[in-house]
Amino acid sequence: MWHDIIRLGLVRIFYPCLMIFGTIGNILCLKILLRKRFRRQSTCQYLCIVAVIDILFIYMRSTRYLYRYIFHGDLRNTSLWICRSYIFFSSTLSHLASWILVIVNFDRYFIMKNFFPYRHAGWRVIKSTCVLIFIICLVNTHYFYILGVNKDLNISSIHKYKNSSNETYILTTRFVCMARPEFQKFFSLYLPIFDLLSVAIIPVLLMIFTNIGIIRITQRTSLFLTSRKQKRNNRLTIMLLSVTLAFMLLTCPSVIYICINRLIPSTSVSDTKLVIIDLLESLWYTKHALNFILYTLSGQDFRREFRKLISCSKRTTSSTLQYQRRQQQKENNLVSMTTYNSFRQSSSTNIRLHKLKKKRQYYNGNNQLSMTYSNTIQDKIIDDGESTLGGECGLYSASSNVILPTVPWWT
Repeated sequence: MWHDIIRLGLVRIFYPCLMIFGTIGNILCLKILLRKRFRRQSTCQYLCIVAVIDILFIYMRSTRYLYRYIFHGDLRNTSLWICRSYIFFSSTLSHLASWILVIVNFDRYFIMKNFFPYRHAGWRVIKSTCVLIFIICLVNTHYFYILGVNKDLNISSIHKYKNSSNETYILTTRFVCMARPEFQKFFSLYLPIFDLLSVAIIPVLLMIFTNIGIIRITQRTSLFLTSRKQKRNNRLTIMLLSVTLAFMLLTCPSVIYICINRLIPSTSVSDTKLVIIDLLESLWYTKHALNFILYTLSGQDFRREFRKLISCSKRTTSSTLQYQRRQQQKENNLVSMTTYNSFRQSSSTNIRLHKLKKKRQYYNGNNQLSMTYSNTIQDKIIDDGESTLGGECGLYSASSNVILPTVPWWT
């Protein structure tokens, strides 16, 4: 029962947490290593590629166990295309994760020996990565030819009656993700040896050789050069050595044990052996989620850039909030100014109209008074003229102020 509890804990707790933590950690590694301080160095560019490979590796390997827990079956046995594609990409990512570290260690060694220039590092990284991906994919294409077979299986079915139960076996044909009969020996004997050499033994030996050379060069140059650039290179070298050491301690034991277990033929598989394989595989997968912790513990520049990234995110959030507040305040001011201007315009228009109305009333009143006064004066003048001048000399014209001669009444 204890082995079932361990395996269930791995599937329920460990692999979902590993996927979440590995994704977040590797994305943070990408964001920090692509900043201005690191992105021009070829070592950091290779480590960015390592982060991408680690994310794909975690999802590719953990999906199988989660599928087995949810659907109670093996994902590789669902179809021929899924069987071949899954094993091809799993093997390709395993080889890439090992050999990209070999390349970055050699690149660091040659840079410290002044064999590689610092300029045009990006093209060197792209070319070497593309060549590595092409070679590894070409080496693993045999999985598309040797895997996939339809096998006759006896599936038991139990029929229960009132007082007894009857067990019968039904012969059915199911697809199984295993090597075809003509490639069985190649798949069970030669492929484990090839994986053992290409994933664990050869990469580890090459890393040990390059790391010894890097450590010797670092010790030799640190005695004579204490410049700021040299200190930064030493800190970057320590980061790379920590990743390499984690690969040797976590990946190699699991790969060696799994490959040796495949080489030794066994008729029955015990539960203890299955639990050991699951635990070693979980250690293997854990290495691909620990890069952020390794960089943080071993790299002083990485920690500094991580603090800057956090402070920049906080500053960006606060500046965004301040900008939104300013925009809201501007909009409120604009609305209030618009309302005030419209009120001012309406009040000034009303005042103008009121003034015009008063002026019009004033002019109308003055015209009426002037007309009344002029009519009164005219009547008075006419009456006076008739009484004094009208019978003898003539009439007085009010419009022209001229005395007009008249014809005597007696003619």
